[in-house]
This record gives sequence, structure tokens and C-alpha cells, in this order.
Amino acid sequence: MKKIYSTLLFFICLVFLTSCAELFQDKIPMQNNSNSNLSDFLLNEVEISELESPSQLFASQGKSSTTIDITWSQVAGAVSYRLERAIISQNPDGSYTEPDESLFEVLQEAVYTTSYTDTILLDSSTYSNEYTNRYYYRVSAENNRKKYTASPFTEPFYGSLFSKPQNIFADLGESTEKITIQWDFVENATSYEVYRTTSSSGIGAVRIATVTADRHQYTNSISTAEQGTEFYYLVYAINRYGNKSAASSITLGYTLVTGAPSQPQDVKVSNGRGTTIDSIDISWNQVQSDKTVKYYVYRTSSNDSSYTLLGTTETTSYTDKKSLKPNLYYYYQVQASIIDETGTELKSKFSDSGANSKQKAEGFLLSPPTTIFTEKVKGGADIIKWQPALGSEEEQLKYAYEIYGSSTEDFSTSLLLETVNGTEMNTDTGYILKQLSQNATFYKIKTINTEVAISSHFSTITAPVPFAAENVFATKHEKLDISDFIANNSGVYPVKITWSKPIDDNPFGYHVYRSTKKDSGFRKITSEPTTNLYFIDKDETSKAGKIYYYKVLSVNSLEQGSLYSSTTEGYGALTYEQYMREYNKTIKNSHKKLTLMH
Repeated sequence: MKKIYSTLLFFICLVFLTSCAELFQDKIPMQNNSNSNLSDFLLNEVEISELESPSQLFASQGKSSTTIDITWSQVAGAVSYRLERAIISQNPDGSYTEPDESLFEVLQEAVYTTSYTDTILLDSSTYSNEYTNRYYYRVSAENNRKKYTASPFTEPFYGSLFSKPQNIFADLGESTEKITIQWDFVENATSYEVYRTTSSSGIGAVRIATVTADRHQYTNSISTAEQGTEFYYLVYAINRYGNKSAASSITLGYTLVTGAPSQPQDVKVSNGRGTTIDSIDISWNQVQSDKTVKYYVYRTSSNDSSYTLLGTTETTSYTDKKSLKPNLYYYYQVQASIIDETGTELKSKFSDSGANSKQKAEGFLLSPPTTIFTEKVKGGADIIKWQPALGSEEEQLKYAYEIYGSSTEDFSTSLLLETVNGTEMNTDTGYILKQLSQNATFYKIKTINTEVAISSHFSTITAPVPFAAENVFATKHEKLDISDFIANNSGVYPVKITWSKPIDDNPFGYHVYRSTKKDSGFRKITSEPTTNLYFIDKDETSKAGKIYYYKVLSVNSLEQGSLYSSTTEGYGALTYEQYMREYNKTIKNSHKKLTLMH
């Protein structure tokens, strides 16, 4: 009986306590929905303060011969996207260097969709380095309408053009029945189309074959009636999108005819391996015949495998002065010709002296160095280094180099600073390096052939990249006492970035970079180099509590630079009204954490 009484008493107390709690809740509610609620004086939270970085960035590789398609995923809250691009040329060894952030330039400030087509070439027939370049892209999401902080950039992704077939060549009198055409493999090609014409300009070319991508050659059967005819061939690559590449260079091919003279022998460059600056001399052995022999002289180059007919001669030598350029190798082949009793011209097989021959008739002009770098040394004179001028290792050792300096970019006045022997080349790095005894603002180099005492034209201009800016500082919650410093719509004042000139250097100007990350994602926020030692970052998307990271790049008058300052952080001060909003927002957020026990 006692046990039953105790149990009954426990339940009565439980009901009583529960009723008291409900009574208390009614008298002192934690959520007051009356007109005097404090929340009415506070601002609602912004759901998005910083946009997320786009994902799934993609750039087409080998899709089109003129354009690159870039796509990325949509970002919630984004209105537009900032697209930047860096162009990277192929290294001599065929590799590519990952782009530094300073190489990215704005391609399109506001893209309102999640795709963009970058037109690299207007004409797919244009021959240029664009086909071997890589084009790196990165994207940032933006919403300037609501002043959201732009997203960090995506990781770079590269695209490339669909290249045309390179190094095309055809038989030149190897047979009386066929001509074999060969070319290099084209990445992303699924097939090739071979065209033929009798015009050296390629006009009137007709498709004669389509071959699969695993074949890089085609054999054209020649009828008896076609023997001796000079045919010109070009090849197109086709990819899986059905797109056609630009045409290859035009190459010459033909078959022999019975009775043709013998092939010219011992074709060589007699003068013109870095021993001349405007001409190249070629010679060969006389072809024996009881008829008058005429010789056709042809040329190709390291830049173009198309045959250029330079001229004809009845002697066994020829001087080429036709549009020669420095820093190119030229290859020469000779064809003999006679007129038979019927008045028909019969042509021989080409000499075995072309670019793909074991014994090349190779020539080149004395050329200035093409790859030159200049570095500053604290407390010392500049260091200049370059790759040797065109030629074999043995020929390069016979060169000397004259280094000229000037205080003006136009080299209106210049001074010979140093003369360096080619023997000073570092065989490990392939560079010649010289620390100068006196400094100049700009430099150029000439190559001297010491054996024949001639000099090349000047190289391109170079200038040392300046030292990094020092003492970089960005303001933090400072209301700057300048009339131009007006708070943005979010009640945030600009940030002022200041720095000092590097010791012992006077850069032409400076570019300022900003990021929301400390170690990556920097974007250039100066459109032109500033000559001031400060920059005002009037970011309309900046919001309270947002920290930015800044660094400064010193550049010379050629806008070249590679040395960044250290990174500093900064953020703008708030207006009085915005400060109170942020204070109230903090109080409101704290209420969400209150419980019944509070």
C-alpha cells in the first residue's frame, strides 16, 4: 500500500511541474512577435558574401584551327564571370612552363554565360606560332550588382588549336611510277586529306585521297602520261569533330622520265654559314651530258618546308639573295634539266641535299642572339646572359659578341660596353653569361664572326627586371583622410597600399595584385603600371570583415618584371552607420544561441 502511494505522489508532482513550466513560458516568452521586437531594428543577414569559385573549367584542345572554346560550371549568386588568359610558347625541348600569375591578362571582364569562344586566328591558313602555343585560362565569379566579393580564380586549364600537318615532303624523282608524300603526325587527328595540283601556288588543288590517322604518308600512282609532270601536294588533318585544319605547306613532287639527266652531286653551301649577312652561295658538280644542262635551284627553310624556286643557271654555282632572314636555316637542292631531240624538257632527280638528307646543303646568315635575359645585382653591375647565335658548336666558338648599352629605349645614342668571346659559353646551361663592368638602362647584342670580321645586325632590346618593392603595407580599418576616399555601398572605405622603392634601383612602375587567399589566386588590379609609391584599392564589392592580400610587382619600361614584393594583408574601415549595423548583427546572431536556461 505504501508503494502504491509513493508512485501516485510522483506522477502528481510531475504534472504540477510541467504545468508550471507552461505557465512560465506563457508569461515570459523567449520569442516576442510584437511590434517592439528588437529584431525589427536589425538588418537581415546576407546569404552570400563571397562567391564560390567556378568548377569544371574546360578549354578545348585541338578542336578548331582558329578558336578555343572555354566552359565552366554555373556559380550560385554569380551574375558574370571574369576570364583571364596567359599565352605560353613551347620551349626548345618541346616542353611548356606553367604560367606565373603575372602572365595572366584579362580576356573578357564580364562574361554573362558559362562559356566563351576565344578567337586566336582569323584565318586558318595563316602560318604562325599560334599552333604550338598553349593558352591557359582561369575564371572568377562576380556579382557587382549585389557587391558580392568575387570568387577565387579557378586553377588554370590550357587549350590549344588544331594544328596543321608539318614537315611535309614528297619524292623528287625517286621513281617513274609513283610519288610518296609524307608528313608529321597531328595530335587529335582522325584522318588526313591529300590534295594535288599542278600550280605552285596551290590553286586548283583536288582531293586525291583520304587516309586514316595511323598513316602519315600516301603513295600517289603516276600514269605514263603524267610522268615528268611537277605536282604540288598539300595535306589537311581532320579531327573527331569533323573540323579541318589549315593546309600544310605546299610540297613539290614528280616522277622521272626516261632520258632525264643524272642527279646533281655534291651540292653544298660554299659561303654562307654565319659568314655573310645578306647572301648565301651554293655550288655543285657539273652534270655530264652531250646537251646543254640547265640547273634549277630550290630552297626550303627551318620555318617552311615549301619549295621556293630561286632561279636557273647554266653554271655550277648560285648566289641566293632572295628575302633571306636571320635566325633561320636554309636548305638547298638542285635539279638538272636538258632539252631532248623532240624539244621536250627532261628534268633530273633532285639533289640529295635537302633538310631530310644526310648531307644537307645548309646555310644561314650571321645572326644576333634571340634569347637574352638581364638581371640586376644588388650593389653590383647587371648580369646579361644569352644563348649563342645560330651555328654548330664549333662555329659558335668562333663568334664574339659586342654588348651595347643605352639610356634610351630607341638607342638614339649607344655605347659599346663589353666584348665577349664565344668560348665563354657554359656547355651545361647552353648560355653565355657576363657580369658587366658598367650599367645601362637598355642593352643590345651583335654577333661578330672573328674569322671573316663581319658583324650581325642588333638583337632585340632587353632591359633588366627591377628589384622587388620593399616595405609593402596595406591599411587596416583606417578611415583615410582624403576626399577621394569614399565608402562603397556596403559602407567600407578603400584600402591604401604603400611601398618603398627597392634599394639601389628605380623601377619604371609597379603593378598591384590582390587576392582573397594568402598564397594564390592573385589578380592584377592596376590597368597600367603606376609610378606612384601607393595605390588606392576602391573595391566596390568589399564588405565588412573581408580581408584582402596584396603584393606589388616592379616592372621596367618594357613592362617586364618577375620579382614580387612580400605579401601583406589589409581591409577597409567602416562608416559609422555600417559599424552599428555590424554591431547589431552580432547581437542578433548571439540571440540565436540563447536557450530556456539562459
